[in-house]
Amino acid sequence: MCDIYIFYKYLSTRMTASIDYFFATIMNKFLTIVLMLLWALNSHALSISNLYGSGMVMQQNATVTLWGWGHPGEQISVVTSWGEQTTTIVEGTSNWKAIIKTQNGGFNPELITISGSKSKIVLRDVLIGEVWLAAGQDNITATFKDSVSLTNPIFKEEVYKKGLRFFTVDKKPSMFSHEDIKGQWKGTSEANLLETSVLAYYFAFQVKGFTQIPVGVVIQDWGHEAIDSWHTETAMDEELALVNKLENIKNQPFTPHHEDIAHHPMMYQFRNYKIAGILWSHGKHEISKKSDYKASMLKLIKNMRNQFGEVPFYYVQIAPYKYGNITAGAKIRDQQREILNIKKTAMVVTSDISHHNDFNPQNKDDIGVRLANIALKRIYDKINDEVVESPNMMFIQRKGRTLYVHFSNSKGLHFSKGDKGYFEVCSADGIYHCVPALIDKNIVKLDLKGIKKPQYVRFGWNSKARPFLENEVGLPASCFSNQKIIEGDTFF
Repeated sequence: MCDIYIFYKYLSTRMTASIDYFFATIMNKFLTIVLMLLWALNSHALSISNLYGSGMVMQQNATVTLWGWGHPGEQISVVTSWGEQTTTIVEGTSNWKAIIKTQNGGFNPELITISGSKSKIVLRDVLIGEVWLAAGQDNITATFKDSVSLTNPIFKEEVYKKGLRFFTVDKKPSMFSHEDIKGQWKGTSEANLLETSVLAYYFAFQVKGFTQIPVGVVIQDWGHEAIDSWHTETAMDEELALVNKLENIKNQPFTPHHEDIAHHPMMYQFRNYKIAGILWSHGKHEISKKSDYKASMLKLIKNMRNQFGEVPFYYVQIAPYKYGNITAGAKIRDQQREILNIKKTAMVVTSDISHHNDFNPQNKDDIGVRLANIALKRIYDKINDEVVESPNMMFIQRKGRTLYVHFSNSKGLHFSKGDKGYFEVCSADGIYHCVPALIDKNIVKLDLKGIKKPQYVRFGWNSKARPFLENEVGLPASCFSNQKIIEGDTFF
Protein backbone atom coordinates (compact mmCIF):
# COMPACT_ATOMS: atom_id res chain seq x y z
CA MET A 1 0.00 0.00 0.00
CA CYS A 2 2.84 2.34 0.81
CA ASP A 3 4.35 1.62 -2.63
CA ILE A 4 1.06 2.66 -4.26
CA TYR A 5 1.01 5.87 -2.24
CA ILE A 6 4.61 6.61 -3.17
CA PHE A 7 3.74 5.92 -6.80
CA TYR A 8 0.84 8.36 -6.57
CA LYS A 9 3.10 11.00 -5.03
CA TYR A 10 5.69 10.40 -7.73
CA LEU A 11 3.12 11.09 -10.42
CA SER A 12 1.80 14.14 -8.63
CA THR A 13 5.27 15.64 -8.32
CA ARG A 14 5.74 15.40 -12.08
CA MET A 15 2.63 17.46 -12.89
CA THR A 16 4.73 20.46 -13.85
CA ALA A 17 6.58 18.46 -16.51
CA SER A 18 5.58 18.55 -20.16
CA ILE A 19 2.17 17.08 -21.07
CA ASP A 20 3.75 14.44 -23.31
CA TYR A 21 6.13 13.30 -20.61
CA PHE A 22 3.40 13.29 -17.99
CA PHE A 23 1.03 11.10 -20.00
CA ALA A 24 3.86 8.84 -21.12
CA THR A 25 4.81 8.37 -17.47
CA ILE A 26 1.20 7.61 -16.48
CA MET A 27 0.79 5.05 -19.23
CA ASN A 28 4.11 3.40 -18.49
CA LYS A 29 3.39 3.06 -14.77
CA PHE A 30 -0.22 2.01 -15.36
CA LEU A 31 0.81 -0.76 -17.74
CA THR A 32 3.51 -1.89 -15.32
CA ILE A 33 0.98 -2.22 -12.50
CA VAL A 34 -1.49 -4.06 -14.74
CA LEU A 35 1.17 -6.50 -15.89
CA MET A 36 2.31 -7.12 -12.32
CA LEU A 37 -1.27 -7.83 -11.24
CA LEU A 38 -1.81 -10.21 -14.15
CA TRP A 39 1.46 -11.96 -13.30
CA ALA A 40 0.44 -12.35 -9.67
CA LEU A 41 -2.94 -13.79 -10.66
CA ASN A 42 -1.78 -16.18 -13.36
CA SER A 43 1.84 -17.19 -12.76
CA HIS A 44 1.36 -20.53 -11.03
CA ALA A 45 3.94 -22.46 -13.05
CA LEU A 46 6.85 -23.71 -10.97
CA SER A 47 9.81 -21.34 -11.26
CA ILE A 48 12.91 -20.26 -9.36
CA SER A 49 14.70 -16.93 -9.04
CA ASN A 50 17.12 -16.14 -11.84
CA LEU A 51 19.86 -15.88 -9.22
CA TYR A 52 19.72 -19.68 -9.12
CA GLY A 53 20.42 -21.22 -12.49
CA SER A 54 22.56 -23.74 -14.29
CA GLY A 55 26.21 -22.76 -14.24
CA MET A 56 25.95 -20.85 -10.97
CA VAL A 57 28.27 -20.78 -7.96
CA MET A 58 26.75 -21.25 -4.49
CA GLN A 59 28.38 -20.14 -1.25
CA GLN A 60 30.24 -23.03 0.37
CA ASN A 61 29.61 -24.32 3.90
CA ALA A 62 26.49 -22.21 4.24
CA THR A 63 22.79 -22.42 4.92
CA VAL A 64 21.33 -21.26 1.61
CA THR A 65 17.79 -20.15 0.86
CA LEU A 66 16.33 -20.99 -2.55
CA TRP A 67 13.15 -19.22 -3.58
CA GLY A 68 10.70 -19.10 -6.43
CA TRP A 69 7.03 -19.27 -7.40
CA GLY A 70 4.37 -21.91 -7.89
CA HIS A 71 0.70 -22.76 -7.35
CA PRO A 72 -0.52 -21.90 -3.81
CA GLY A 73 -0.60 -25.03 -1.66
CA GLU A 74 1.63 -27.00 -4.02
CA GLN A 75 4.32 -29.15 -2.39
CA ILE A 76 7.84 -28.50 -3.66
CA SER A 77 10.75 -30.88 -3.14
CA VAL A 78 14.42 -29.98 -3.49
CA VAL A 79 17.07 -32.68 -3.95
CA THR A 80 20.81 -32.06 -4.47
CA SER A 81 23.55 -34.32 -5.78
CA TRP A 82 25.52 -33.84 -2.55
CA GLY A 83 22.77 -35.41 -0.44
CA GLU A 84 20.58 -32.51 0.69
CA GLN A 85 16.82 -33.04 0.53
CA THR A 86 13.91 -30.92 1.74
CA THR A 87 10.27 -30.10 1.02
CA THR A 88 8.23 -26.93 1.29
CA ILE A 89 4.74 -25.63 0.47
CA VAL A 90 3.94 -22.74 -1.87
CA GLU A 91 2.36 -19.91 0.10
CA GLY A 92 -0.88 -18.16 -0.75
CA THR A 93 1.14 -15.39 -2.40
CA SER A 94 2.51 -17.97 -4.87
CA ASN A 95 5.97 -17.74 -3.27
CA TRP A 96 7.97 -20.69 -2.01
CA LYS A 97 11.20 -20.87 -0.06
CA ALA A 98 13.47 -23.84 0.68
CA ILE A 99 16.58 -24.04 2.83
CA ILE A 100 19.51 -26.33 2.07
CA LYS A 101 23.09 -26.64 3.31
CA THR A 102 26.11 -26.56 1.04
CA GLN A 103 29.34 -28.51 1.35
CA ASN A 104 33.01 -27.60 0.97
CA GLY A 105 33.89 -25.85 -2.27
CA GLY A 106 35.05 -27.91 -5.23
CA PHE A 107 35.16 -28.13 -9.02
CA ASN A 108 32.88 -31.16 -9.31
CA PRO A 109 29.67 -30.07 -11.12
CA GLU A 110 26.59 -30.62 -8.96
CA LEU A 111 22.85 -30.96 -9.68
CA ILE A 112 19.84 -29.45 -7.93
CA THR A 113 16.38 -30.77 -8.78
CA ILE A 114 13.28 -28.79 -7.78
CA SER A 115 10.05 -30.75 -8.29
CA GLY A 116 6.43 -29.68 -8.08
CA SER A 117 3.19 -31.55 -8.68
CA LYS A 118 3.30 -31.13 -12.47
CA SER A 119 6.79 -29.99 -13.41
CA LYS A 120 10.38 -29.87 -12.28
CA ILE A 121 13.46 -27.70 -12.70
CA VAL A 122 16.97 -29.15 -12.95
CA LEU A 123 19.93 -26.87 -12.26
CA ARG A 124 23.06 -28.35 -13.83
CA ASP A 125 26.78 -27.61 -13.65
CA VAL A 126 26.40 -26.02 -10.21
CA LEU A 127 29.68 -25.26 -8.44
CA ILE A 128 30.15 -24.80 -4.70
CA GLY A 129 32.66 -22.10 -3.76
CA GLU A 130 32.89 -18.45 -2.74
CA VAL A 131 30.30 -15.90 -3.89
CA TRP A 132 30.94 -12.15 -3.73
CA LEU A 133 28.80 -9.14 -4.62
CA ALA A 134 30.55 -6.38 -6.61
CA ALA A 135 28.52 -3.16 -6.71
CA GLY A 136 28.81 0.54 -7.44
CA GLN A 137 29.96 2.82 -10.21
CA ASP A 138 32.31 2.83 -13.18
CA ASN A 139 35.25 0.90 -11.69
CA ILE A 140 32.82 -2.00 -11.38
CA THR A 141 31.11 -1.23 -14.70
CA ALA A 142 34.18 -1.27 -16.96
CA THR A 143 34.29 -4.49 -19.01
CA PHE A 144 36.98 -6.16 -21.08
CA LYS A 145 35.24 -4.79 -24.15
CA ASP A 146 36.00 -1.27 -22.94
CA SER A 147 39.75 -1.37 -22.57
CA VAL A 148 41.53 -4.69 -22.07
CA SER A 149 43.00 -7.06 -24.64
CA LEU A 150 42.09 -10.72 -24.30
CA THR A 151 45.36 -12.01 -25.78
CA ASN A 152 46.82 -12.87 -22.36
CA PRO A 153 46.83 -16.65 -21.69
CA ILE A 154 44.81 -16.15 -18.50
CA PHE A 155 41.83 -15.36 -20.75
CA LYS A 156 42.50 -18.16 -23.22
CA GLU A 157 43.57 -21.25 -21.30
CA GLU A 158 40.97 -23.21 -19.38
CA VAL A 159 43.35 -23.95 -16.51
CA TYR A 160 43.20 -20.26 -15.58
CA LYS A 161 39.50 -19.72 -16.21
CA LYS A 162 38.15 -22.91 -14.67
CA GLY A 163 35.71 -22.30 -11.83
CA LEU A 164 35.08 -18.61 -12.50
CA ARG A 165 31.43 -17.61 -12.99
CA PHE A 166 29.73 -14.20 -13.19
CA PHE A 167 26.17 -12.92 -12.89
CA THR A 168 25.65 -9.35 -14.16
CA VAL A 169 22.40 -7.80 -12.95
CA ASP A 170 20.40 -6.01 -15.64
CA LYS A 171 20.02 -2.30 -15.02
CA LYS A 172 16.42 -1.32 -14.39
CA PRO A 173 15.63 1.83 -12.36
CA SER A 174 12.47 1.64 -10.28
CA MET A 175 10.93 2.80 -7.04
CA PHE A 176 9.23 -0.53 -6.51
CA SER A 177 10.28 -3.92 -5.16
CA HIS A 178 9.91 -6.30 -8.09
CA GLU A 179 9.83 -10.00 -7.36
CA ASP A 180 12.60 -11.34 -9.57
CA ILE A 181 15.98 -10.16 -10.74
CA LYS A 182 17.12 -10.06 -14.35
CA GLY A 183 20.37 -11.67 -15.37
CA GLN A 184 22.07 -15.00 -16.00
CA TRP A 185 25.08 -16.88 -14.68
CA LYS A 186 27.81 -17.02 -17.33
CA GLY A 187 31.16 -18.68 -17.71
CA THR A 188 34.37 -17.36 -19.21
CA SER A 189 34.10 -17.79 -22.96
CA GLU A 190 35.61 -14.89 -24.90
CA ALA A 191 32.15 -13.58 -25.77
CA ASN A 192 31.12 -13.64 -22.11
CA LEU A 193 34.36 -12.02 -20.94
CA LEU A 194 33.81 -9.06 -23.24
CA GLU A 195 30.74 -8.24 -21.16
CA THR A 196 32.35 -9.01 -17.78
CA SER A 197 33.66 -6.50 -15.24
CA VAL A 198 37.47 -6.39 -15.36
CA LEU A 199 37.70 -5.65 -11.64
CA ALA A 200 35.39 -8.55 -10.78
CA TYR A 201 37.29 -10.95 -13.04
CA TYR A 202 40.71 -10.17 -11.56
CA PHE A 203 39.33 -10.38 -8.04
CA ALA A 204 37.84 -13.81 -8.75
CA PHE A 205 40.94 -14.95 -10.66
CA GLN A 206 43.25 -14.04 -7.78
CA VAL A 207 41.07 -15.57 -5.05
CA LYS A 208 40.59 -18.79 -6.99
CA GLY A 209 44.30 -19.01 -7.75
CA PHE A 210 45.24 -18.98 -4.07
CA THR A 211 42.31 -20.93 -2.61
CA GLN A 212 41.80 -23.44 -5.44
CA ILE A 213 38.03 -23.28 -5.07
CA PRO A 214 35.46 -21.85 -7.52
CA VAL A 215 34.56 -18.17 -7.25
CA GLY A 216 31.37 -16.51 -8.43
CA VAL A 217 30.78 -12.76 -8.53
CA VAL A 218 27.38 -11.10 -8.79
CA ILE A 219 28.01 -7.78 -10.55
CA GLN A 220 25.60 -5.00 -9.75
CA ASP A 221 26.94 -1.90 -11.43
CA TRP A 222 25.37 1.40 -12.37
CA GLY A 223 27.60 4.23 -13.58
CA HIS A 224 26.92 7.82 -12.49
CA GLU A 225 24.37 6.92 -9.81
CA ALA A 226 24.25 8.65 -6.41
CA ILE A 227 25.10 6.67 -3.29
CA ASP A 228 21.61 7.34 -1.96
CA SER A 229 20.28 5.34 -4.92
CA TRP A 230 21.56 2.23 -3.16
CA HIS A 231 19.83 2.85 0.15
CA THR A 232 16.78 0.85 1.09
CA GLU A 233 14.11 1.99 3.51
CA THR A 234 12.59 -0.86 5.50
CA ALA A 235 10.23 0.78 7.98
CA MET A 236 6.95 2.37 6.93
CA ASP A 237 7.88 5.77 8.30
CA GLU A 238 11.13 5.69 6.33
CA GLU A 239 9.25 4.87 3.16
CA LEU A 240 6.89 7.75 3.79
CA ALA A 241 9.92 9.97 4.27
CA LEU A 242 10.78 9.10 0.69
CA VAL A 243 7.54 10.77 -0.39
CA ASN A 244 8.84 14.07 0.93
CA LYS A 245 12.04 13.61 -1.04
CA LEU A 246 9.98 13.18 -4.20
CA GLU A 247 8.56 16.65 -3.73
CA ASN A 248 12.06 17.99 -4.30
CA ILE A 249 12.66 16.19 -7.61
CA LYS A 250 9.50 17.06 -9.52
CA ASN A 251 11.38 19.08 -12.15
CA GLN A 252 14.22 16.58 -12.56
CA PRO A 253 14.41 13.81 -15.16
CA PHE A 254 13.81 10.28 -13.92
CA THR A 255 17.30 8.83 -13.41
CA PRO A 256 19.06 6.39 -11.08
CA HIS A 257 20.34 9.37 -9.07
CA HIS A 258 17.21 9.46 -6.92
CA GLU A 259 17.38 7.75 -3.54
CA ASP A 260 16.13 4.16 -3.48
CA ILE A 261 15.92 3.90 -7.29
CA ALA A 262 18.80 1.48 -7.83
CA HIS A 263 18.36 -0.48 -4.64
CA HIS A 264 14.80 -1.73 -4.93
CA PRO A 265 15.05 -3.65 -8.21
CA MET A 266 18.75 -4.42 -7.85
CA MET A 267 19.00 -5.21 -4.13
CA TYR A 268 15.58 -6.25 -2.84
CA GLN A 269 15.75 -9.58 -4.63
CA PHE A 270 18.96 -10.43 -2.75
CA ARG A 271 17.16 -10.34 0.60
CA ASN A 272 17.70 -14.09 1.19
CA TYR A 273 20.90 -14.50 -0.81
CA LYS A 274 24.10 -15.89 0.72
CA ILE A 275 27.43 -14.22 -0.07
CA ALA A 276 30.97 -14.18 1.34
CA GLY A 277 31.43 -10.42 1.12
CA ILE A 278 30.89 -7.14 -0.74
CA LEU A 279 33.17 -5.20 -3.10
CA TRP A 280 32.21 -1.54 -3.49
CA SER A 281 33.49 1.24 -5.76
CA HIS A 282 31.77 4.60 -5.62
CA GLY A 283 32.19 8.30 -4.89
CA LYS A 284 33.47 10.31 -7.82
CA HIS A 285 30.00 11.61 -8.68
CA GLU A 286 29.36 12.62 -5.06
CA ILE A 287 31.48 15.77 -4.89
CA SER A 288 28.36 17.81 -4.04
CA LYS A 289 27.96 15.58 -0.94
CA LYS A 290 31.48 16.27 0.31
CA SER A 291 30.18 17.31 3.74
CA ASP A 292 28.05 14.23 4.45
CA TYR A 293 29.30 11.43 2.21
CA LYS A 294 30.52 9.50 5.24
CA ALA A 295 27.00 9.43 6.72
CA SER A 296 25.59 8.11 3.44
CA MET A 297 28.26 5.43 3.24
CA LEU A 298 27.67 4.34 6.83
CA LYS A 299 23.96 4.02 6.06
CA LEU A 300 24.78 1.96 2.99
CA ILE A 301 26.96 -0.46 4.97
CA LYS A 302 24.29 -0.78 7.65
CA ASN A 303 21.62 -1.54 5.04
CA MET A 304 23.84 -4.04 3.25
CA ARG A 305 24.66 -5.86 6.47
CA ASN A 306 21.03 -5.88 7.59
CA GLN A 307 20.42 -7.81 4.40
CA PHE A 308 23.51 -10.02 4.10
CA GLY A 309 24.75 -10.26 7.69
CA GLU A 310 28.10 -9.01 9.04
CA VAL A 311 29.98 -9.74 5.83
CA PRO A 312 33.27 -8.04 4.89
CA PHE A 313 32.87 -4.75 3.03
CA TYR A 314 35.90 -3.85 0.91
CA TYR A 315 35.81 -0.64 -1.09
CA VAL A 316 37.82 1.49 -3.52
CA GLN A 317 38.81 5.06 -2.69
CA ILE A 318 38.18 7.61 -5.44
CA ALA A 319 41.20 8.53 -7.53
CA PRO A 320 42.94 11.92 -7.71
CA TYR A 321 41.27 14.11 -10.31
CA LYS A 322 40.51 17.78 -11.01
CA TYR A 323 37.10 17.66 -9.32
CA GLY A 324 34.85 20.65 -8.54
CA ASN A 325 37.46 22.58 -6.55
CA ILE A 326 40.96 22.19 -5.21
CA THR A 327 39.99 20.12 -2.14
CA ALA A 328 36.63 18.54 -3.11
CA GLY A 329 38.14 15.18 -4.03
CA ALA A 330 40.34 15.09 -0.95
CA LYS A 331 37.30 15.66 1.29
CA ILE A 332 35.54 12.62 -0.17
CA ARG A 333 38.69 10.49 0.09
CA ASP A 334 39.18 11.43 3.74
CA GLN A 335 35.59 10.49 4.59
CA GLN A 336 36.11 7.18 2.82
CA ARG A 337 39.27 6.65 4.89
CA GLU A 338 37.33 7.26 8.11
CA ILE A 339 35.02 4.33 7.27
CA LEU A 340 37.97 2.06 8.12
CA ASN A 341 36.93 2.42 11.76
CA ILE A 342 33.99 0.11 10.99
CA LYS A 343 34.77 -3.56 11.59
CA LYS A 344 35.40 -5.85 8.64
CA THR A 345 36.04 -2.98 6.24
CA ALA A 346 39.09 -2.36 4.06
CA MET A 347 39.97 0.28 1.47
CA VAL A 348 42.03 0.19 -1.72
CA VAL A 349 43.86 3.46 -2.46
CA THR A 350 44.32 4.23 -6.19
CA SER A 351 46.43 7.40 -6.23
CA ASP A 352 49.42 5.55 -7.72
CA ILE A 353 47.52 4.03 -10.66
CA SER A 354 45.47 7.03 -11.77
CA HIS A 355 45.90 10.31 -13.63
CA HIS A 356 44.44 13.66 -12.66
CA ASN A 357 42.92 14.03 -16.15
CA ASP A 358 40.88 10.82 -15.78
CA PHE A 359 38.90 9.92 -12.66
CA ASN A 360 38.78 6.28 -13.77
CA PRO A 361 42.04 4.36 -13.24
CA GLN A 362 42.59 2.42 -16.46
CA ASN A 363 44.18 -0.66 -14.91
CA LYS A 364 41.19 -2.15 -13.15
CA ASP A 365 43.20 -5.37 -12.88
CA ASP A 366 45.35 -3.82 -10.15
CA ILE A 367 42.26 -2.78 -8.21
CA GLY A 368 40.75 -6.25 -8.47
CA VAL A 369 43.97 -7.91 -7.33
CA ARG A 370 44.38 -5.51 -4.40
CA LEU A 371 40.84 -6.25 -3.22
CA ALA A 372 41.50 -9.97 -3.61
CA ASN A 373 44.75 -9.83 -1.64
CA ILE A 374 42.93 -8.24 1.29
CA ALA A 375 40.39 -11.08 1.24
CA LEU A 376 43.15 -13.67 0.88
CA LYS A 377 44.89 -12.37 3.99
CA ARG A 378 41.92 -11.48 6.18
CA ILE A 379 39.45 -14.23 5.31
CA TYR A 380 41.18 -17.10 3.54
CA ASP A 381 44.50 -17.02 5.43
CA LYS A 382 46.47 -17.52 2.21
CA ILE A 383 48.78 -14.50 2.56
CA ASN A 384 50.73 -14.27 5.79
CA ASP A 385 53.66 -11.87 6.14
CA GLU A 386 53.14 -9.67 3.08
CA VAL A 387 51.46 -6.29 3.57
CA VAL A 388 48.28 -6.09 1.45
CA GLU A 389 46.79 -2.76 2.57
CA SER A 390 47.82 0.87 2.21
CA PRO A 391 49.45 2.84 5.02
CA ASN A 392 46.77 4.52 7.11
CA MET A 393 47.46 7.34 9.56
CA MET A 394 46.92 6.16 13.15
CA PHE A 395 47.98 9.09 15.34
CA ILE A 396 50.32 12.09 15.42
CA GLN A 397 52.54 12.92 18.37
CA ARG A 398 54.59 15.99 19.18
CA LYS A 399 57.97 15.83 20.89
CA GLY A 400 59.73 19.20 21.08
CA ARG A 401 59.86 20.82 17.63
CA THR A 402 59.08 17.59 15.79
CA LEU A 403 55.83 15.82 14.92
CA TYR A 404 55.81 12.04 14.52
CA VAL A 405 53.14 10.66 12.17
CA HIS A 406 52.42 6.97 12.80
CA PHE A 407 50.88 4.77 10.11
CA SER A 408 49.52 1.24 10.07
CA ASN A 409 50.78 -1.07 7.29
CA SER A 410 53.94 1.04 7.29
CA LYS A 411 56.68 -1.55 6.80
CA GLY A 412 59.21 -0.13 4.35
CA LEU A 413 57.54 3.31 4.32
CA HIS A 414 59.17 5.62 1.75
CA PHE A 415 58.57 8.41 -0.76
CA SER A 416 58.75 6.63 -4.10
CA LYS A 417 59.26 9.75 -6.24
CA GLY A 418 61.01 12.07 -3.84
CA ASP A 419 58.12 14.54 -3.43
CA LYS A 420 57.80 15.24 0.29
CA GLY A 421 55.76 18.44 0.13
CA TYR A 422 52.29 17.10 0.86
CA PHE A 423 52.39 17.42 4.65
CA GLU A 424 50.93 20.62 6.12
CA VAL A 425 50.63 21.82 9.71
CA CYS A 426 47.99 24.30 10.89
CA SER A 427 49.19 26.98 13.30
CA ALA A 428 47.10 28.78 15.93
CA ASP A 429 46.04 31.43 13.39
CA GLY A 430 44.30 28.78 11.25
CA ILE A 431 46.85 28.91 8.44
CA TYR A 432 48.32 25.69 7.03
CA HIS A 433 52.05 25.59 6.32
CA CYS A 434 53.96 23.09 4.19
CA VAL A 435 56.60 21.39 6.31
CA PRO A 436 59.63 19.21 5.50
CA ALA A 437 59.09 15.48 5.97
CA LEU A 438 61.59 12.72 6.67
CA ILE A 439 61.02 9.02 7.32
CA ASP A 440 62.77 7.25 10.17
CA LYS A 441 61.95 3.65 11.11
CA ASN A 442 58.63 3.76 9.21
CA ILE A 443 57.52 6.94 11.03
CA VAL A 444 57.17 10.28 9.22
CA LYS A 445 58.92 13.14 11.05
CA LEU A 446 57.71 16.72 10.46
CA ASP A 447 59.89 19.73 11.31
CA LEU A 448 57.92 22.46 13.15
CA LYS A 449 60.53 25.17 12.67
CA GLY A 450 58.80 28.57 12.39
CA ILE A 451 55.33 27.25 13.30
CA LYS A 452 53.82 28.51 16.54
CA LYS A 453 51.32 26.41 18.46
CA PRO A 454 50.68 23.66 15.90
CA GLN A 455 47.05 22.53 15.99
CA TYR A 456 46.37 20.07 13.18
CA VAL A 457 48.08 18.12 10.41
CA ARG A 458 46.86 17.25 6.95
CA PHE A 459 48.38 15.25 4.11
CA GLY A 460 47.72 15.14 0.37
CA TRP A 461 44.99 17.74 0.76
CA ASN A 462 44.33 18.44 -2.90
CA SER A 463 41.86 16.89 -5.32
CA LYS A 464 44.69 15.96 -7.70
CA ALA A 465 47.32 15.02 -5.10
CA ARG A 466 49.44 11.93 -5.79
CA PRO A 467 51.84 12.01 -2.82
CA PHE A 468 53.61 8.67 -3.46
CA LEU A 469 54.10 7.90 0.20
CA GLU A 470 54.18 4.10 -0.03
CA ASN A 471 54.97 0.98 1.95
CA GLU A 472 57.36 -1.78 0.94
CA VAL A 473 54.96 -3.33 -1.59
CA GLY A 474 54.21 0.00 -3.26
CA LEU A 475 50.74 0.61 -1.81
CA PRO A 476 50.14 4.37 -1.36
CA ALA A 477 48.93 6.14 1.79
CA SER A 478 45.58 7.92 1.84
CA CYS A 479 45.20 11.63 2.39
CA PHE A 480 43.90 12.89 5.74
CA SER A 481 43.00 16.24 7.32
CA ASN A 482 42.45 18.07 10.61
CA GLN A 483 44.23 15.39 12.58
CA LYS A 484 44.84 16.49 16.17
CA ILE A 485 48.27 16.31 17.74
CA ILE A 486 49.05 14.30 20.88
CA GLU A 487 51.48 16.06 23.21
CA GLY A 488 54.26 14.28 25.10
CA ASP A 489 56.38 11.15 25.08
CA THR A 490 53.64 8.58 25.68
CA PHE A 491 54.55 6.48 22.65
CA PHE A 492 58.34 6.71 22.89
